[in-house]
Amino acid sequence: MQLPVIDSTSKNEKIRVSDILFSDKAADQLLAQAIRVYQANLRQGTSYTKTRSEVKRTKKKWYKQKGTGNARHGARTPNIFVGGGVSHGPRAIENWGLKLNRKSKLIALQQALTLQKKNLFVSKDIATLKGKTKGADKLISKFSEKTDKVLVILHKMNEPVLRALTNLSNVSVTTAERLNVLQMAQADKILIDFSALKTLEDRLNKVKKKSIKQ
Repeated sequence: MQLPVIDSTSKNEKIRVSDILFSDKAADQLLAQAIRVYQANLRQGTSYTKTRSEVKRTKKKWYKQKGTGNARHGARTPNIFVGGGVSHGPRAIENWGLKLNRKSKLIALQQALTLQKKNLFVSKDIATLKGKTKGADKLISKFSEKTDKVLVILHKMNEPVLRALTNLSNVSVTTAERLNVLQMAQADKILIDFSALKTLEDRLNKVKKKSIKQ
């Protein structure tokens, strides 16, 4: 498989990448499951509501017990009143986390790379950005529109490069080791640092090795 190269000097150049990055078999169901797992694990579960005992309101009897024609009430904290407590509301104790084994995650990542094949680009110029947003914008604009969400995959986090890329509102950055299917699914265009290809290939090569052992 060949991917287009985005550099300051390249003209319609392409680079051959390992076939291990892409999947031969469709795994749409597994891909959807993996995305759901990553989304669920992003939930903080911090929603919290107060019960009637926690609401700070006067404990004074609302009105006299008899003679008004209304139902009897002792306070304004019950859930039936505006500003009262909440019955059966969230208490910040829910655990929304889901699990997916490592092999399934890697197979799903292969499937995501396969589906995004037409939107993948490789660059050798990323390491030369040196904190300059102007250079990063020029590089990104060679293969994407201003409205496109661009994902840049680095070999490792580099402070000057990170500073140059994160100043662009439509660009998100990750590393080949941390790349996941949710990031892939949310991107319109994907730029891979040339030095990150080997890490990505080694990571996905584990799928093949595990399959052989079984």
